[in-house]
Amino acid sequence: MKLIEITRDEIREDLVGLVPVGSIEQHGPHLPMGTDSIISEYVASKAEEKLKETTLLFPTVYYGVSLEHKGFPFISLSFQTAISFFNDLLESIFKDLGLRRIIIVNGHGGNSYFLPLVQREFNMKYSNAKVMIFNIFGEEEKLLFNVNDLHAGTVETSKIYAIDKRVVRLNKIEEIKSYDVRDGVFVYYSTKEANQFGVLNDGKPIRIDEELGKKILADTVDKLIWLILNFKV
Repeated sequence: MKLIEITRDEIREDLVGLVPVGSIEQHGPHLPMGTDSIISEYVASKAEEKLKETTLLFPTVYYGVSLEHKGFPFISLSFQTAISFFNDLLESIFKDLGLRRIIIVNGHGGNSYFLPLVQREFNMKYSNAKVMIFNIFGEEEKLLFNVNDLHAGTVETSKIYAIDKRVVRLNKIEEIKSYDVRDGVFVYYSTKEANQFGVLNDGKPIRIDEELGKKILADTVDKLIWLILNFKV
């Protein structure tokens, strides 16, 4: 079920809340600013479609922490604001809606720095409600494509292409003249300092594989469904 489409009387405490979270930030010259949000929303919505009577899908939180993209266009919350926002959101989902199981479906690596703090605070505070974080990215997909795509490279491009190829500007990929990545990106250096084109694809040109993109997305949805069905408090 989708939260914004149901009435108050349809909300049940036994539902598993799905909260997709992403970002608004540059993804090279070829991918949309909302890439992370698009993918997390897609994965969460596909899981909801298969488990309509089990899940409650929340509106996507499109804004995250994207400070690592300084020098390129992006919108970012501060860490302090993001932590406060999610603390309030989770508290309200539990106290005002009554849900005791909540899964944050995270599509942006930069959010991984603060979301575990939010999760830990909530889970240590309440014994009868729990929060899980489900990241829609991982090492498995990098191995499948044989590339360490840190941002806007082969893996992300293939996934977005599989979701909606119309939003991928294929002709703009030609503008990327270098795929070199400076060591220390995201820790010491911003995306732009690491690669002037904003693409971190481990020194390899972007390769789009729609079928692999579909496979990764399907596998990710299946993993989320497994988590939902095995989430106990």
